[in-house]
Amino acid sequence: MIEWPFEFQRVQDALDKRTMTGQEAAREIFVARRKHGPPWHWKNWKRTRVQFLGSECATCGADHEAVLVLQHTVRIPRVQPYLDKAKAEYESREPAHDYRAELREECYAIRDAVVPEIRDCCPLCFSLSIQFRKKAATWICNSPVGRGYCGHVFEVPGKKEALTAAQKRGIRARKYMAWREKATNWDGDWKRGAILAWLADFREYLSLKHTKTLCKRCAFLEDMTDLKPCLECGFAFSRTETACPDCGREVAEAQADSAEGETNGGPTQNDDAGNR
Repeated sequence: MIEWPFEFQRVQDALDKRTMTGQEAAREIFVARRKHGPPWHWKNWKRTRVQFLGSECATCGADHEAVLVLQHTVRIPRVQPYLDKAKAEYESREPAHDYRAELREECYAIRDAVVPEIRDCCPLCFSLSIQFRKKAATWICNSPVGRGYCGHVFEVPGKKEALTAAQKRGIRARKYMAWREKATNWDGDWKRGAILAWLADFREYLSLKHTKTLCKRCAFLEDMTDLKPCLECGFAFSRTETACPDCGREVAEAQADSAEGETNGGPTQNDDAGNR
């Protein structure tokens, strides 16, 4: 199996442990695919393909004298069809429990549990945006009022109850953790199941189980046309034909079954790095 980049494994582990939402996972996968490109451009692809590359073409029997490539019999899975399928299934079910009302109440409780401290303020407008001027030994209020500023100068600041910057950061952090706890365990996160399904199929694709060795010509015929080569004269004709129109040789039963199986299984894909 071809070892995939650590970003894919990190996303799978986070989804399994429910520490990442489906939306975050989809974003991480998009960035990782843009960064690393298709698998046949990876360095370890070239090292691994040697172990699966045969010595002759599985279709026409061409040996090492021909240019042999590794051909996938299945297409590389795309993410969007998995998302579309998961979304359709989610919309067809009963609506998932909406946790937003509970989260709102929990956030209010987190905010109300913090006791404000007594802080210095402007005695005129009670703003906390005040500054001490060392040379004049006075305070000035920098709170915006209308199109200007309060600008009130005073020697002794007033007092009021207000949250400090550290308390506000703590409240935001606890609110964020409360949101993550509910969002990552929400039954309606249909993107989570879609990304997990895609990762499973992508790992199966990287296992190189669904591959075969073809010559460059046969790989082109499978990828770009709906033709197959005659094993006698090399003439390319339709897969539905039972005999070669050029030399008249009948298609072998094994070759016909193989062509039928590839047609029913969907289009193939030449993933050899040397031909991309």
